[in-house]
Amino acid sequence: MPKIHYLHILLSLLFLTSLNSIANNDDEDSVVPIASAAFSVHIDEDIINITGIQTQALQSTLFSPEIETFATRVDLSPLINTRKEYFTVLNRLANARITVKQSQLNVQRLESLHREKAVSKRKLLAQRSQLERDETNLKAAEQQANNIRLHTQEKWGKVLTQWFLNEEYSHSNMLNALSKPIYLIYLPAPLTSPIASVAIHSFGLREKAQSASLISSAAMHSLHPQATGTAFFYLSNQTTDTYHSRVTAWLPLKEDELSGFIIPASAIVWHLGQAYVYLQVDDELFKRVKIEQKRLVNTASYFIQDPLQEGFYLVTTGAQMLLSEEFRGQIPAEDDDD
Repeated sequence: MPKIHYLHILLSLLFLTSLNSIANNDDEDSVVPIASAAFSVHIDEDIINITGIQTQALQSTLFSPEIETFATRVDLSPLINTRKEYFTVLNRLANARITVKQSQLNVQRLESLHREKAVSKRKLLAQRSQLERDETNLKAAEQQANNIRLHTQEKWGKVLTQWFLNEEYSHSNMLNALSKPIYLIYLPAPLTSPIASVAIHSFGLREKAQSASLISSAAMHSLHPQATGTAFFYLSNQTTDTYHSRVTAWLPLKEDELSGFIIPASAIVWHLGQAYVYLQVDDELFKRVKIEQKRLVNTASYFIQDPLQEGFYLVTTGAQMLLSEEFRGQIPAEDDDD
């Protein structure tokens, strides 16, 4: 066969190979990873519209750091029983004072009659003995009332003791405590000093949390004897008709507000235990960015500082699909021998 014929065949084969390569490239234009850009994926605009990928422009905001813990509702029935016992003792104490005062008057009267020799000394001595017994009963009642108050104050704190055991104190605080739940919170490290107001919610929903105000310390309260940290009583600022023995509490840290971005939880994707988000670089190019630190804001969002910047477009819907496409594009195509 002439050499020119071999050359013609070779050129024809090269031309067909070139056409197949162009056709294959046209078929794969819809999803092509950017080999030169690490952690990037190219998605055709039509595919973006079909899959419903959504983005939002990042806008910086201020965030107050918090620690999430739990609060336990306090059963006030022991304190109510103590109040009943205390006022029973106070009634006995009031009667004892009246009795002592009457015995003192009787002694004074008999002493005057004895000086005038109108009564015998034996009768005077008997009345003095009665006075001593009445004074002993008075001291016992005073001691009992004092012991109840000290024990209550040690367990419940000065404020709640005053609300429930002080006769002269306004009953409005006690009635308020009976209509709204009181919670016991142990402050975890690094918190040591009391916090004026905390946020609580029965089902751990931060966005629906209600505030609770500090009442007093409760260091000696035995509701959780094995718990560590300083305990404090908090009064919910909202009445409730349902009983929840344990609720989630959010305690603000005494730090300066942080500047960063609140992003939806749907924007976070995970790979090998590491969190990532996708940013839209241009109309059809997305870049995966590692997130080193994040703070949970609520059940649906996180607060993130670095490496995000204001004006970046964050993928809020479809991030998981982008991750799948990125790794699918990294799988080398099998040779077609047909």
